[in-house]
Amino acid sequence: MENALSYYVKKFSGYTTNTFKIQPAGKTSGIQANDIITINLPSNAICDLRHFHVYFNAGIANSGAGVNGRLPAKIDSLFSRVEVLVGGVQVQQGNPFYNVLRHLKDAVCGDKTNPVNGHPEIVRDVSGSGTAAIANDNSENFLGTDAAAGSVYTSTTDAPYCVDYWEGFLGTAEPRLLDLSLMGAVQIRLTCAPNSVLTNCDNVAIPTTQLLADNSAQTTFVGPGSGEVSYEIKNLFATIECVNLADETYDAMLADMMSERSYLPIPFKNYFAFQQSHTGSSKFQISTQSLDRVWTAYRPSTTVTGSATVPTMRAHTAQGPPLLVPGYVVNTASTRRGTTIEKYVGPSFAFSTLGPSTTFQMQINNAFIPQASLTGPELAAYTKSNLPPGEHFPDDLTMAEYELLSNVACTRLNMVGSETNRVISGLDTRNSNVMCSLNSTGSFFSGATFDSIVFLECSSEMRVSSGRQVVVVN
Repeated sequence: MENALSYYVKKFSGYTTNTFKIQPAGKTSGIQANDIITINLPSNAICDLRHFHVYFNAGIANSGAGVNGRLPAKIDSLFSRVEVLVGGVQVQQGNPFYNVLRHLKDAVCGDKTNPVNGHPEIVRDVSGSGTAAIANDNSENFLGTDAAAGSVYTSTTDAPYCVDYWEGFLGTAEPRLLDLSLMGAVQIRLTCAPNSVLTNCDNVAIPTTQLLADNSAQTTFVGPGSGEVSYEIKNLFATIECVNLADETYDAMLADMMSERSYLPIPFKNYFAFQQSHTGSSKFQISTQSLDRVWTAYRPSTTVTGSATVPTMRAHTAQGPPLLVPGYVVNTASTRRGTTIEKYVGPSFAFSTLGPSTTFQMQINNAFIPQASLTGPELAAYTKSNLPPGEHFPDDLTMAEYELLSNVACTRLNMVGSETNRVISGLDTRNSNVMCSLNSTGSFFSGATFDSIVFLECSSEMRVSSGRQVVVVN
């Protein structure tokens, strides 16, 4: 009521901002699978961590018979680990499944990929091939190198792809405008994913008449290629936004906080990953001050036998052709909302239910969460209610897509909305021997085995003291 009746305005003087380009420490081109990219952020500057962007060009590096490679949906799938070091202290350790985490969360929270610079979908050679028209439909070589195929709008020296959304420290540290002069050198290390994140098709094109009504494919496009494909990254650099404050009010405030508490607390989200063969129960354990959420999914480790209603799903550990997403095929009987946009996902990022009658339940010591095990439709509603503040299911997510390719479960253990208020309220497991497990009942699809992948979302805290000392509390 006070805001509705009062007349006021606040002024913040002396604020300026600019964006700076950063070259990585090492090579900027010829970057391949499993390479490590090191980027040093500016020192003695106030940086906006949410505006840390990485630009590059990428493409399939080899060719030949049976090689029709595709870059994965979400261009940040090319990074398997993201680490953050401050003054030599590893603030974010990272895990080897960063790209899986990005796919897993986007499956139920909506795609965060930049539709212009992010290669949001796997594309194919067909008229009107979806939103990722920036990619070369014929063979995903480097943009700008194949004028005959229509990639004439991008120079070979450009960096058309951009990763502008990050999980972990870069995307959640508060305050987002971080004064780097208070701490040692800040270093970002990106590990490139193995070539298995790519897909390899038997052909570059797919006839629109060869799709069945149940979304199973009888095409050469989604058949396996006979060769192995690899990728290469070129023209890589980073940018970050830095701000400047003309007066000394901010410095005085920091000095007062430092003298009062002896350190500055910087909370952020940290993710720890566990993958193992699932045989009805997958166990994991962690020591943390705040376990906020548990994200779980299953990936086939062998081929899932198909049927008239369940498309065959390939193992995530092998390089294979992309999988059709139900509802996004060029077939007027089964297209999503009457569109003709096809959508694909690589085997590495296909999260399937274990079988048509399997259930879900978490266990922490002797407590079951939820109290009763959940079936597939019940799990979808349960997950939707446990998503982070502001997140919601994609508007076009269907039950078929959720169960076959986006079967992600989210269990919340912290107070609702605590992240928005910088409140650490999750489960404290540091002083007790907490054993957790992911439990399932029911039979698997015929002839299939699955790996469970579990991401533990924790609230960590970086404490910056005088003398640029940094301590991390997980």
